[in-house]
Amino acid sequence: MRAPRPGKRGNASPTEFAADSEIWRAFLDQMSVGVIVADIPSGKILWRNTAAERILGPPAGPVSGAGDYARCGALHPDGSPYQAHEYPLARAVLDGEAIEREPMYYRRADGRQVWLEVNASRVRPLPGRQFGICTFQDVTAAYEARSALEEGAERVLLALDAGAILGTWMWNPSDSRLTADELFARSFGLDPAVCRIGLPPEEATATVHPADIASLNAAIAETLARGGAFRYQYRARHQDGLYRWIESRGRVETDASGHMRIAGVLFDITAQKQAEEARNLLMREVDHRARNVLTMVQSVVRLTDASDPRRYREEVVGRVDAMARAQASLARSNWQGGVLEDLIRDEISPYASPPNFKLAGPKITLPAEQVQPLNMILHELATNAVKHGGLSAPTGQVEISWAANRSGDVELTWQESGGPAVKPPDRKGFGSRLVERLAAQLGGSMATDWEPTGLIARLTWRA
Repeated sequence: MRAPRPGKRGNASPTEFAADSEIWRAFLDQMSVGVIVADIPSGKILWRNTAAERILGPPAGPVSGAGDYARCGALHPDGSPYQAHEYPLARAVLDGEAIEREPMYYRRADGRQVWLEVNASRVRPLPGRQFGICTFQDVTAAYEARSALEEGAERVLLALDAGAILGTWMWNPSDSRLTADELFARSFGLDPAVCRIGLPPEEATATVHPADIASLNAAIAETLARGGAFRYQYRARHQDGLYRWIESRGRVETDASGHMRIAGVLFDITAQKQAEEARNLLMREVDHRARNVLTMVQSVVRLTDASDPRRYREEVVGRVDAMARAQASLARSNWQGGVLEDLIRDEISPYASPPNFKLAGPKITLPAEQVQPLNMILHELATNAVKHGGLSAPTGQVEISWAANRSGDVELTWQESGGPAVKPPDRKGFGSRLVERLAAQLGGSMATDWEPTGLIARLTWRA
């Protein structure tokens, strides 16, 4: 840097700064670190190097003093912008503070957000000359890597706290010894001291389920032959005596002498396996019931009297809708079954309001396989009542009651009143035959009394 010119001992102007600093500026422009130089005491930005603009982006406008720093994009952790006096360069210019490696979150004008590591201080290159200088570098990649590492460590700690990790292990095929940590030893009832020194693999795998040991050994041998990652699921007896599902994850490593070893971690995946089994069971149940529904739909379409097209359509659609309501009820309970009163109310509500029907009985939970046939029986009774019985007249009524007897059977009574006089039908239609088949499917029976005042139907089955 050249000596200052005569008569220019005060603070430098931008022109003088440029004239006195050509070589200095050329050096700084080659640096990968951002550099900004400001006047003291105004804080006016005199110069910035190429890296500063690359890291921060083009300036939002001229900065003629420290008060203009608020135009820049630094953000606090809560997202609020820096005030002008909070910027490291402003603190150096105004207060003489020296800042070293201060982290800063910065949002550029183009929206890109970066993490910076910032230094700022006053410098006096020559007597009577003083500037504020700020240097910084983009540490976004390092910050994100550190954050990912911290998040990974936190997940490991959470997994340890939840008991998901059962221990770590290392197997050296050259000396046929397996070493493991204390958590591994505790998980499978082994001596921690022995696991630390090393034990034969057959002792370490003695707790593996007999049906899984051969495939586990084959998976390990295959991994050693090809190298790379190892991942296998099997059952092993925990120290509590119960078998748990384990996932062993590891990788083949080669030491300086060329010897191979496998280092790995054991995870308890019992809950995951149980969830998978429950899901598969549910899917099998859904598939089974879907097939039953399709069979029932085929029967309804084939056997319903089709002599009157309009009536045929109404009866088929009504019966299919009843099946759909049963399936919806099962879906709401995850195919676990249904409550008898809810089924009755859902089936009769489309045909009558509460003044026209009364329900009475205890809470009885039905298994899933009984929901569909019972729903169909209730549908046949309700539609018959609407067409010919108690619900065909404005003042008609249906009383439905149920109870469990001493033998465990459920007895449901359907009693109509207030409708037209009824008599037994001359012949059994498809609806009557369907009800009998469905009652038999429940393992029960249906009895009907055609009283002049209204139909009384009694359904008995083992819930």
